[in-house]
Amino acid sequence: MERFPISAHYIKASLNLAKIEQNNGDLPLVKKERTMLVYRPAENQLLFVFAFGVVTVFGVSDKKEIARFLRRFGKAGEDELAIKIIDIAPEDYSVVVDSDQPEAVEFDFVRIRHFSPDKLMIVAHMLAQSVAIDFFDRRAEEMSQRFERIHMNLAQKGRVVMTRREIMQTIGTSGGIIIFIIGQLALLDKPDITWEDKEAETLFTNLRKMYELDDRFSSLRFKITQMQDTSELMLDVLNTRRAEFMEIIIILLFVFDIFLLFFVR
Repeated sequence: MERFPISAHYIKASLNLAKIEQNNGDLPLVKKERTMLVYRPAENQLLFVFAFGVVTVFGVSDKKEIARFLRRFGKAGEDELAIKIIDIAPEDYSVVVDSDQPEAVEFDFVRIRHFSPDKLMIVAHMLAQSVAIDFFDRRAEEMSQRFERIHMNLAQKGRVVMTRREIMQTIGTSGGIIIFIIGQLALLDKPDITWEDKEAETLFTNLRKMYELDDRFSSLRFKITQMQDTSELMLDVLNTRRAEFMEIIIILLFVFDIFLLFFVR
């Protein structure tokens, strides 16, 4: 039996895989996909670099060495969605390779019967998605707290304190998060290997349940939908206020015209 550490780290809003591949020719590249690169820096060590900004490190326990890899890949990072990266704790887990025991997903480790890159990729992907969901959930919480203050001000003073531009930015950002999760994060997609390998499919399903990815995504989507609905309501209020202001201007101009017509002569 062998036990290996595995950890997922959110380092950027997105990673430019083409740039990473170009700048890291000294690292052995063992797998390349549209949204992922896999490097093998040493025996029984793998680095999974995902386009959605997460790096999953397998078989490396030295934190300084992990930090060096993260800094190396982070140089090819890009900022998207007007998001400032906040500190997100890494998702730490363990992989146990034991040919004498059945495969299983436990709270603090996953057990596989043999060293399988495809199964390790599933574990790495699940951890990466989990830490990315944590990031977007934190982002949604920050936006939600801001809306709480706006609601309190609306209840106490009867005024909307957000500008039209801020509301439009909120609608765009929240919608962009959902699009990013479905598109880049591929949260709703199954890896190709799960269609061909029954054990891989079971591993994928059990890890997904263990990390509660579907429930967490539903919760995040609910929060964002609520914020979008509130933003649209506030936008309607501002539009109504703007229309009322324009009506007042038109009435004043009409009165001014009448004044000129009857009194200037």
